[in-house]
Amino acid sequence: MPRDPSHTLERVRGGTLRVGIVQNDPWVVDRGSAVDGIEGRFAVDVASAIGARIEWVRQPEFELIRLVHDRKVQLVIGGFDTKVRWAQEVALTRPYLERDRKSHVLAAPPGENAWLMFLDQRVEAFKDAATRTAAELSQ
Repeated sequence: MPRDPSHTLERVRGGTLRVGIVQNDPWVVDRGSAVDGIEGRFAVDVASAIGARIEWVRQPEFELIRLVHDRKVQLVIGGFDTKVRWAQEVALTRPYLERDRKSHVLAAPPGENAWLMFLDQRVEAFKDAATRTAAELSQ
């Protein structure tokens, strides 16, 4: 059974899921009190699946990567692909959407394997919705 050295999945289940956001339409659309877009909807789906409330964290991208690396946020969304320059500093989910020759992924804390496995399961369940949402938001 995969483990989380910092107990990420255990801590966020029924608690607070801290999600770092980088505005990047159509992936992440920051509306102030709410976050939408393909990945915004994914984060809401993840929180719902574990009975957590979301705390949206707004910082520059470089700061969010530091925060997820240090396990102070549990997820960072921003329309990233597998070739981001900081990929070695965090854990990346499986790609949830192939678009514009890019494999889109989300960033999670490194080494939190149970959490990453849970996110990858949600990614698999979310792929069809991501494709539909991408088409809807592109219109």
